[in-house]
Parts: sequence; structure tokens; C-alpha cells
Amino acid sequence: MNGNNDNEMPMSPGSNNRIRALAACYNATTNQSHIPLPQWKANLQANSEVIKWKNKFEEAEKKRKALLTQSQKCERELADLDRRYQQLHNDHNSVRRQLSEKEAKLAQLQSVSEKVYREYESLKNKHDVQSRVMQDAMKSASQWYMQNRELKRKSTVLVQKFLKEGPVNITELADETDTSSLTDNELENLMKTIKRLTDEVGQLQAELNSARLQEFEAQEQAMSSAAELEEERCRRIKAETELEELRTMKDNLNRVSRLVATEMTALRELCQHEKEEAMRMRSEADKAQKERNVLKHQSTLLLADVVGDEKVMLLLQEIEELQEKLEEREGEAQLELMEEKLRLAESELQCALQRAEHAEKRTSQLISKVNELEGEIEAKCCPPPPPPPPLPPPPLPPAMGPKLLCVSPARRNSVCSATDTGSETGNPVLDMANMLGIPRKPTAAAALPGGAIDDIINQIKGGKFTLKATEKQKEEKKEEPPAAVQEMLNILGTLKRRGKNTSHQSRWPPPADVAL
Repeated sequence: MNGNNDNEMPMSPGSNNRIRALAACYNATTNQSHIPLPQWKANLQANSEVIKWKNKFEEAEKKRKALLTQSQKCERELADLDRRYQQLHNDHNSVRRQLSEKEAKLAQLQSVSEKVYREYESLKNKHDVQSRVMQDAMKSASQWYMQNRELKRKSTVLVQKFLKEGPVNITELADETDTSSLTDNELENLMKTIKRLTDEVGQLQAELNSARLQEFEAQEQAMSSAAELEEERCRRIKAETELEELRTMKDNLNRVSRLVATEMTALRELCQHEKEEAMRMRSEADKAQKERNVLKHQSTLLLADVVGDEKVMLLLQEIEELQEKLEEREGEAQLELMEEKLRLAESELQCALQRAEHAEKRTSQLISKVNELEGEIEAKCCPPPPPPPPLPPPPLPPAMGPKLLCVSPARRNSVCSATDTGSETGNPVLDMANMLGIPRKPTAAAALPGGAIDDIINQIKGGKFTLKATEKQKEEKKEEPPAAVQEMLNILGTLKRRGKNTSHQSRWPPPADVAL
């Protein structure tokens, strides 16, 4: 109750003064005065300054915290980006290492595949030669068997006849055994020479195939070089024509520039002459102006004397009119003279332009004729294209096999040395199988003994089994290489022709999917 009564009481004059003081302290910053303030007003103003600076400090602190959080966020993003960059760099290095490893493996596979192909070719050729030799040996063995039977019949007849006639001589039997041992030695020597010659023929056949492959690649390279040469020749002719056109344009521009320079010098001289004429005319005009002023002064003096004389006044007016007409006539004459000069200059310029156009047309015609003559001369002087290279010689037929016996001993030694070095380096088929991870099984050909043919011939000569009469075999057609060889040849051709600008059709049909 008392509090309510206090609030409802009217305000005292002291409280009004305090309110006025508070209102004045708000305007203290704007209404400065040299009169010192009371103590309570100074404290109030200091408190307001403190509050203002405190607010500014809080705002600055908020900005600092916001900037600090933003910088921390940027640092986190930078660390994340650094981590990602390092990861990508490591991935890039690993990919490069893998690429180098794959390239090294590819180069190794290429070398091994080439070795395998060469080994396969040599083995195939050796097998073909051995098969032909085997057929010849079987034929000769059958003939020997027939001869042996005939000799046995004759020997039995002779023995029976000899037994009837007299006793057997031991020395003759010994001579027969010696002759049989000599024939066996000769047979062994012949078998060795046949084996050596078969190896040599296989090596020569492999070299022939590689030479044919090199010839095919050389033909392809020659065709691509010829195409590039023709293209470069066309470009050169086009560049020469463009150069000739540019030269003619340059000559025309030089001629036009010389004409323009002469015309500019003439115009400059004319302008200088006109300037000098204008200066002279200006000096004359100044002189005439001075004379006019003098005459005007004199005329005013004369008019002052003869003001009352009308005849003199009329004469003066007529003189002035005549002077004006004379000046007009002179101006018109000068204008007509300038127009006539302008017409003459235009006609001369038109004639010069016509002559220039006619000269340009004439020069273009002459240039075209010169180009045609040069083209005809080049066409006449150009030699015909070289004939295509001759085809490789066909392979030797089986009937010409015995002719290979006459081989030089130097060639035999080189072939033997090449085979020895090939055997020392190792089997390339096994190398490639090991690299590809293919398990290799021992072949049946490796398990056979070296003298199997000798055993068969000895059994035939001993008469243990008989041979059927063989018919005449037809001429064997040349067998196509198997699909694996075709695929290997295609791979080698594409690897060697990689990087070239032009592509040509393959020599062999598309390979089939055959496991090595």
C-alpha cells in the first residue's frame, strides 16, 4: 500500500532536474562545451563510453572467433586436399611402375615369341626334310629288300652248285664279311651326312621365311614412302604456286606503292606550291588592303571636297560597280580554271587505272602460261615409276632334294656353329611356356632314340618283316601353316608395323583361337 502511494505521488522538482540531466548526457557527445560538467555527469559520460567500447570489443571478438573458425575449416580442407593429392600421387607412381613392368614383360614376350616362331619354323622345316628323307629311305629299303631276296635266291643256287662242284674256301668268306663291314661304315657316313644336310636345309628354310617376311615389310614401307613422296610432291607444287602468286602480288604492291609514292611527292610539291601561292596571295591581299585603306582615306578627303557635285558621285558609284563586276569575273574565271584542272586530273587518273588493270590482267595471263609450261616441263622430265620388285623364287620341289648334297664346307661349318649356339642359349618354347605359366609335357619325339631309322633299315635288311609295294604318290601340295603359326605371324607383323601412318591389309587370313 505504501509503495502504491509512493508511486502515485507527484514528482518533485529534484526528480525533474535529474531527468533533464540524464537527457542532457545523451547529447553530450554532440553538444560539447567549454564549461566543466558536474561530477555525476562526468561519471555518466564515462560509463556510456565504457559501454560503447565494450560493445565494440564484443563485436571484434565475435569477428575474431568467426575468422578463427573459418581459418580452422580452411586448414582442415587444405590437409584433406594434401592427403588426397598424396594418395593420387602414389596411385600415379604405382600405375607408372605397373606400366613399365607391363612394357618390359611385353618386350620380353615379343622376343620370346620371335624365338619360338623361329624355332618352330626350323623344326617344321627339319621335320619336312626328315619326312622326305624317310620316304626316300623307305623306297631305297624296299629296293634293297627286293635285291636282298634276289641275292639270297642266287646265293642259294650258287651254294648248291658250288657244293656239288667242290669244297668252300674260308678266305673268300672272310672277304665277304669285310665287304659287308665296309658297306655298313659307308651307310653310317651317309646317314650322318643326311642328318647334317637336313639340319642345314631346315636352317636355310627358316632364313628364307624370315627374308620373305622382311621383303614383305620392305614392300609395305616402300609403298607408304611412295605415297608420302607423292603427297609431299603435291604439297610442294601447291606451295610453289602460292609462292608465285605471293611474288606477283608483292610486285604489284611494289609497283602500286611506287606509283603512290610518286603521286604523293607530286601532291606534296603541289601542296607546297599552293601554300607558297597562298602566302603570296595573302601578302598581296594585305598590300591591297593597305592600298584600299589609303585610297579610302583619299576618297573621303576628295568626297569632302566634292560633296555637292552629283556627277562625280555617280561616276564614283559606277566605278565601284565595275570593280565589283570585275572581281566577280575574276573569281568565276579562277573557279572554271580549277574545275578544268580537276577534270584533267580525273581523266589522267582514270587512264592510269585502266592501264594498271590491263597490265595486271596481262601479268596474270603470263603467270598462268608460265605455270602451265613449267607443269608440262616437269611432266615430261619426271621419270616413270620404278617397276615392282620381282616375286620371290618358288620353294624347291622334293625331287631336287639330292641336289642339296653339293653344299660348300664353309656353309656347313656356319650352320653347325649356328645350331650349336642355338642349343647353348636354351629352348625358347620352354621359356615362353614358363613365362605364360603353361605346364609342358615331355614329347614323344624326345623319347625316341636317335638311331631309329638305322634300326628300321637293319630290320628290313635282315628280312624280319616285309614291305608292301607302294604306289606312285601324287605331287604333294604345299601345306598351309597351322592357325597358331598364322596368329604368331599376324602378331609379329602388327607389332613391327605399329607407329606407322598408313595401314595395309594382312598377308594371312585372320587367326583362329588356338592355345599355344
